[in-house]
Amino acid sequence: MTQELALTKKQLSFQTSKTILFSKNKRKAETRTKIQLGGLLIKSGLASKFQIHIGSDLQLDPIEQEKATLLLGALIEMNQNLPPHPSKKDEWAILGRTAFVDHFLTTKGKRQGA
Repeated sequence: MTQELALTKKQLSFQTSKTILFSKNKRKAETRTKIQLGGLLIKSGLASKFQIHIGSDLQLDPIEQEKATLLLGALIEMNQNLPPHPSKKDEWAILGRTAFVDHFLTTKGKRQGA
């Protein structure tokens, strides 16, 4: 009976470790996605449009908080008014791909000293 209890405790400990590791990995993945979404806002020019500068504290600085509030409102309105037409999504995909290529070429040129 004691061996069975020890084995059950070991299995429980292993499962708990797996659950904790899964949670950490999930949080890391969510954080990475949030950072990437922030990068997309910057690349799109929306951060600049709302005069949000890299390094600004959007939570603690009241002026920066207002800028973040305006940006969030604009994003909410955009989400509410998204056209259901696939052709518009195709158009946006082309714009996005072009922006990624332009960004890649610009950053690659800077790295090579062009």
